[in-house]
Amino acid sequence: MQIGPRRLHLPPPPPGLPRRLRAWYVAAAAVLTAVVAALPACPVHDAAGRPLWRVETVHDGDTVTCLDAAGGPQKIRLRGIDAPEFGQPHGREAREALAAKLAGGAVRVEGAARDRHGRLLGTLWIGDRDVNRELVAEGHAWVFDGFAPDPAFVAAEAEARKARRGLWALPHPVAPHDWRAGHPSHR
Repeated sequence: MQIGPRRLHLPPPPPGLPRRLRAWYVAAAAVLTAVVAALPACPVHDAAGRPLWRVETVHDGDTVTCLDAAGGPQKIRLRGIDAPEFGQPHGREAREALAAKLAGGAVRVEGAARDRHGRLLGTLWIGDRDVNRELVAEGHAWVFDGFAPDPAFVAAEAEARKARRGLWALPHPVAPHDWRAGHPSHR
């Protein structure tokens, strides 16, 4: 499902409209088109009736900006995972993997807590697929184990490590928090 900006066009005057009324028609159509364009877009929902948000920007492998159901921008830090930083080995690949997953443009976001930077901590869903868990399973992110990690994420990371998928194919993968410690400009 692609969600994008609404494009409204001024309809042409109906055939047979007298010339003296065409200017009035064009003016009325322009005003009506401007009013409709200014109205907020109808919220989009999934098959279960849950609101979908539009993906605007994929910043890196674990941070995106979406427009929420009300049309407001929300920067989202994917909960439970830590992807390599953009300048770190496998950082670009992690970002590209997330961008490819979100190419459809619409996601369901679960989460209400915020991190110390004001970002929403959320899980992204496409249908019944947990995007956060998929990134770990494909080897594009570590499980963020700062707080009781999800056992499904831990199992997915263990399997990705064993299969040497994604960043686990690197000779010595460095966890993002360790990498940031040596690169203060990325904190």
